[in-house]
Amino acid sequence: MQIRSLTGEGRHRRYRAVAATAVVLASLGVAPHGGGHSEPRFEWLPSTIRLVDDPPEGFYSYAPSVVSEGSTTWVWSCHNDQPRVIRDHIYLTKIVNGVIVESRSVLQASAAPAWDSFHVCDPSVVAGNFRLHGDKYRYAMFYLGNDLDASAHNQVGVALAKTPEGPWIKYPEPIVTFERTDQWGAGQPSAVVTAPQSGKVQLFYTQGDTSTRAYVRQVDLSRDSGPVVGAATLITTDGLTGTDGAPDWLNGFDVALSQDKSRYYVVREQHPYPTMNPWWIGPSVQVASIDARSLLAGGGRWTVEGDINRDLTGFARNHNAGLVRTWTGGLRSATTLGVVFTDSCESLPTVDNPDWSQSTCDSLYTYDLWSIKARISPGKRG
Repeated sequence: MQIRSLTGEGRHRRYRAVAATAVVLASLGVAPHGGGHSEPRFEWLPSTIRLVDDPPEGFYSYAPSVVSEGSTTWVWSCHNDQPRVIRDHIYLTKIVNGVIVESRSVLQASAAPAWDSFHVCDPSVVAGNFRLHGDKYRYAMFYLGNDLDASAHNQVGVALAKTPEGPWIKYPEPIVTFERTDQWGAGQPSAVVTAPQSGKVQLFYTQGDTSTRAYVRQVDLSRDSGPVVGAATLITTDGLTGTDGAPDWLNGFDVALSQDKSRYYVVREQHPYPTMNPWWIGPSVQVASIDARSLLAGGGRWTVEGDINRDLTGFARNHNAGLVRTWTGGLRSATTLGVVFTDSCESLPTVDNPDWSQSTCDSLYTYDLWSIKARISPGKRG
C-alpha cells in the first residue's frame, strides 16, 4: 500500500511509443535484459508488452492479483473510487478476449472503528474449499487493511466469496495482526493453495517495523469457526540482488508455484529506491525462483531470472507487480511466465530537496497496469 498526495501538471503519456521502441530493438537482435546468449534459461519477450488497465484522469491502479483461465482474465488491484481521493478500494477489472467488460469496486473499507476502516489494498485471490459460519465458499481474497490515513498500522485480512465477482464476505478480524500504530505493519499478502481440497493456504506477506522482512505461514480456511493461522517462517533473501548488484531485501512481492510444485517464483520490488520523485517506489521489479521445500523450511537460495526495468519497457518506473496465475496460485505454463506490473512517470523534486513546484510528474495518477511475458527454458536452477 502507498498513500501519498502529490501535485503536478497532469498525466504524461510517452509510454506506448517507448515500449514500441523496445519491440523494434528486439527485432534488430538487441537482447532484452536477461538475454545475451543462445539458449537463455529465462528470456523476456518485449513484443508481448501490452496495456492492461489505463484508469481515467485522477485515478490510479496498482498492486494487481491476476488470474487467467481460457479467454478470461480477472485483475484485482488497488484503486481509488473517487477522482483524486486517495482512499484505497479493491477493484475487479474483468477482461474477456482482450476487452475490459467490467471494472468496479468489489471490496471497500469497513465502517469505523473496524481494523480496516480506512484503506483496503494489495489483494491476492485464490480458489479452494473454504468454510465460514456454516457456509461454503470457493474463493478467498487476502488483503491489506488499516484504520489510519497513513502508511501505518497495516494488517492482513481475508474475505470469502462464491463467485470471482463477489460479493465478498469479510472475516471480521485480521488474521495477521500488528499492534503499533507508528510503524508500517503487516501487509502485501500473496497466497498459494498447495492442496485445494484441504482449504489450506500458504500465505506470504511483508512485515515492516524496525526493518523490512518477508514471512510465510499456513492458513486453514476449512473450519466453520474461522481461519486457523500457523506459525510464521522467515523467508530468506539469499541470492536476491538490487539494481546496484548488491544483496537486496524482500518486500512488495507476489509468488506463484511452478506447475510441478518444485519451485516458487517471485516478482519483487528492487532497491535501492531512487532519489527523484517518486522516491517511495522502486525503479524496477525482479523475477526470481527458489526450491519450494527449502523456502518453506526457512532456507534455500534464490536464483535471479530477470528484471523488468527501463531498458526493457521504456518506462521510468516499473513497480508493484503481480504474476499471472491459476486459481490455486500456480504458473499457467511450465515454459511461459506472465507479469502484470505498474508504471509511473518520474521528475523532480528529489528526496533531499522536496520542492514540489519543480514537479512535472503527478506520479500516483500515472499508475497504469501493463503486462509482459517471458520464456522459461528447461535447466537446473539453484
